[in-house]
Amino acid sequence: MCGFAGFIDGNNHQQYKQSERLQILNQMGERLYRRGIDDKQLFDSTPLSFIFRRLSIVDLAGGQQPIWNEDKTMFVAVNGEIYNHIELRSNLRNTHQFRTYSDAEIVLHLYEEIGVNALHLLNGMFAIALWDARRQQLFLARDRLGIKPLYYAQIGSLLIFSSTLMSLFAHPDVPRHPQFQDLTNLSVTTSYVRGINRLAGGHYLLYDANTTNLIIQSYWNLENYWVTEPNSDSRQPQDYIREYRELFVDSVQKRLMSDVPVGAFLSGGLDSGAVVAVANQFHNRLHCFSILADYTRENGDIQAARQFCQKLNLPFHPVYFDSEKLLEQVHFSLETFEYFIWIMDAPKFNMDWFLKHELHRYCQTLFPDLKVMLLGQGADEFAGGYSAPEDSSTKDWQDYIQQLNEEEQQTSQLKQLTSLNDGSYLFDRGIKSYPPDCTSFQKQMLREVYYLQDYNLWHEDRSAMSQSIEARVPFLDHRLVEYLAAVPPQHHAALFWNKMIIREMAGQWLPHDFVYRKKSFGASHQTEWVLIQYKIVQRIFTQFCEKYLANSRSLFSDEQILSWFDQANVNSVKGIQALDKLLNAMAMTVFKTICLTGKSPTSMDYLYGCSPLKTLDDF
Repeated sequence: MCGFAGFIDGNNHQQYKQSERLQILNQMGERLYRRGIDDKQLFDSTPLSFIFRRLSIVDLAGGQQPIWNEDKTMFVAVNGEIYNHIELRSNLRNTHQFRTYSDAEIVLHLYEEIGVNALHLLNGMFAIALWDARRQQLFLARDRLGIKPLYYAQIGSLLIFSSTLMSLFAHPDVPRHPQFQDLTNLSVTTSYVRGINRLAGGHYLLYDANTTNLIIQSYWNLENYWVTEPNSDSRQPQDYIREYRELFVDSVQKRLMSDVPVGAFLSGGLDSGAVVAVANQFHNRLHCFSILADYTRENGDIQAARQFCQKLNLPFHPVYFDSEKLLEQVHFSLETFEYFIWIMDAPKFNMDWFLKHELHRYCQTLFPDLKVMLLGQGADEFAGGYSAPEDSSTKDWQDYIQQLNEEEQQTSQLKQLTSLNDGSYLFDRGIKSYPPDCTSFQKQMLREVYYLQDYNLWHEDRSAMSQSIEARVPFLDHRLVEYLAAVPPQHHAALFWNKMIIREMAGQWLPHDFVYRKKSFGASHQTEWVLIQYKIVQRIFTQFCEKYLANSRSLFSDEQILSWFDQANVNSVKGIQALDKLLNAMAMTVFKTICLTGKSPTSMDYLYGCSPLKTLDDF
């Protein structure tokens, strides 16, 4: 994991002196420190100013970025990894002189040869910045599924860009007016600040400094791989399972590419279990980390994870989350709350982020050389993982499809203005209309591309980044996603009901009871989280009021905030709703203050390197 930031102003318009530009760059780089703790490189020459922070994972000695071409007319910087760079190098060795063993360098030379079409050849997760000094063009691109982040803002002829929203605030000209939308209905191209955008996954941006024109173009669409008509292909479900298995093994093997140790988060469920089982074939002594809490004991996840590691003789680390003592263990205060708003780039606080953060913090503190973590993220979204959850009433595939149709109709009726008097409104996800003749499940696949960018991949990136760890997601190799999208509709029920394609695929490596055990996030799980959230509010509310209420930056009246606090409890639906509103209001208020001041409300190193939670082997 790395990070970059910069700004470019065309038409020979230079608002700032070089000393001022370098100061801005360094401030942007400070806010990217956790994304790249190992190196910092600056470039400043009219019209582009650029900074790169590196987390050294591949070519530790020689992989500093940006990387220049042979005649110093073009450079590239990549946040992320290009997993197939060695294969691609073999085709270019006779025409280009490679200066490093870094995976990022292949992007540079491919772009010299074939321009934006280079993106189609890359297998990886990436945000790319490429500067063509000869043409005076800046090229920015994001991986197909939006695993790696990239923000930008255009103000007149000025373009400011960064891997994080908070880094952008170091530039004095960046927009600062917050806008708040319902997280479940947020566009993949907007942020929580009006005028700051996200480059969507599968898109690139080209800025021409000669004309100040900015072009944004899609280079990948999942719908291009759909089969909408009955297919004459003679393959049967078992053929698809076998071929998917072969792709998955290759995907996991590619994501072991590293010159530093690699670990894995093992939940005790099917997806992370499949990742670890395959990784174990190619990587010795993979450290596995699991959440040990009341709910993981109750649903059997932690026991399954331990038994799995014992069978494979893998180091197992059950990180203990004691709901009674958790806040004391991490010294949770108002500063902690502010810290999470800052690192997550969002006006929200979520227990899932908090637990993932603490899991990463345990890994970083006790195993500082371990900079890469494999996750099971992304398995459910395109393989029918949500078709038959334990708490669902769906009986079969057709029943699930009917449920999808009803949800789609309900969603289309929910678009509305927000109640906040700040110009905010609920966005759709950029899906103006669906291609003709696509099935309900194919529509859901397309929605999942957006859901992943909006939530899962977004918070996984931030949680890992906060502790200088790179999270890798083998199930989201674009080849696997495209393969599932291309399964003919007549095989959907056989392969996607209850995620059968992955269950059957994993049966080659995992015990039958592991493959078919139910994974539940039941009522006890949610109750435990709500209780912790209530304790957080009780713990920090007085400090919050003293710092944030009764000032011009408050979004809500004192009376409203105090009313929600009085109503909040864990014993009634209304009490839990009031608690949720209060937490959101507090997070939004902190976020607005960050926007207006452009500064972190607390130390950016808060919690970094502090004593983490402990393992509990006897459970």
